[in-house]
Amino acid sequence: MSDNFFKLPVDKLLQRLPKPVAFNEGQQAMVDGLNHKRFWVQIAGRRTGKSYAAALLAFAKLLEPGQQVMVVAPNFTLSSIIWDYVTDLIKQMGIVVHKFNKTDKVVKLINGSIFRLLSANNRDSLVGRAANLLIIDEAAIIPDDEYFLRDLRPALSTFTDSRCLWISTPRGKGNYLYNYYMRGQDPESYPEWGSAIYTWRSNPMLSEKDIAEAKKTMTRALFLQEYECEWTTTESQIYEYLDEEKHKGDYQTKKFVEVIAGLDVGYRDENVFVVIGFDGQNYYIIDEYVSKESTTSELASVIQEKIDEWRIDTIYIDSAAQQVKADFAYDYDIYAENAIKSVNDGISFLQVLIEQDKLYFDNDGAPHTFHAMSAYKWNQSTDIPKPVHDWASHPCDAVRYAIYTHHKMSSISIYN
Repeated sequence: MSDNFFKLPVDKLLQRLPKPVAFNEGQQAMVDGLNHKRFWVQIAGRRTGKSYAAALLAFAKLLEPGQQVMVVAPNFTLSSIIWDYVTDLIKQMGIVVHKFNKTDKVVKLINGSIFRLLSANNRDSLVGRAANLLIIDEAAIIPDDEYFLRDLRPALSTFTDSRCLWISTPRGKGNYLYNYYMRGQDPESYPEWGSAIYTWRSNPMLSEKDIAEAKKTMTRALFLQEYECEWTTTESQIYEYLDEEKHKGDYQTKKFVEVIAGLDVGYRDENVFVVIGFDGQNYYIIDEYVSKESTTSELASVIQEKIDEWRIDTIYIDSAAQQVKADFAYDYDIYAENAIKSVNDGISFLQVLIEQDKLYFDNDGAPHTFHAMSAYKWNQSTDIPKPVHDWASHPCDAVRYAIYTHHKMSSISIYN
């Protein structure tokens, strides 16, 4: 990679704009980050000018001949913010346009550079593109990183000096963007990645009075997320006290008095199998298996391996999966108990375990399950408390089946 990604000095461009501007420290970090890192993750608070700065960087790149610049956002409403900034600059600066397609959101300049706007909601539109500069706006709102891994990562392979910029406020540690941010903090393992956090304080135009007014209009959790850029989530988070520093560690070599497992069978979704050690007081999720398209025989084969490896005492399965339970028993000699499916009671029990620091996750054995439980949320549109059904549901269900049923069955046996 070259020393400077931007061939046209950005600071000089800012002074030649119709209304000259100077970047604040957070905005300048985007320039420096992209100049020296191929992947840059910018976590920034509200009203820090992150989208405006990204638009100016897109514009700077477009002024270089033959460049491809793409902006992707969760939907066209959000992505149109940068589109409007860039197209206004093109008009104000009198840049000659070869093609301007407002419907398809494509602009081709006379110098051969192309500016393109895309929505992450339309995955098909992302395929087959190439980009010198790829900007992902409001990245944390996009549900997962499949849009990047499957569709957009190849777009950066066409050009040897390509760059990708993610800009967003945070959405909790269970969000994929947190993992990307942490890559940027680990230059030894990820030398091409960089990241930074800039709160509202990075914008000198904001006053403490403005922020105090904003603080009055939202919950404490939301304010910390949106303005202070804390890796928390709003009150919709189900397991809000889950803490990576407290609840993750290396536990696979611990001695357990019992080892149990939970199985959530996904007919159209994922199959999730979790292995959990119990030391008499605390539960430790020590292993996991996640698969989207396993046959019954493939799933049984993996589960048998886990049984042999961990000497699993009892498997708790979704009580709605009776056919799978029967097939396991008759065809593979794998026996499972029906789990108690009292969803909210089970969730409440797990919440108490987490608050009392009695539930732990192995670093290597259960990363997917930890992220799922961190991302598990209440559905805000229902009158009765009900979790959102998404990718996080299945690991959370498997854990709940095992631990809550084990607890209830143990309580019954004590009193009998």
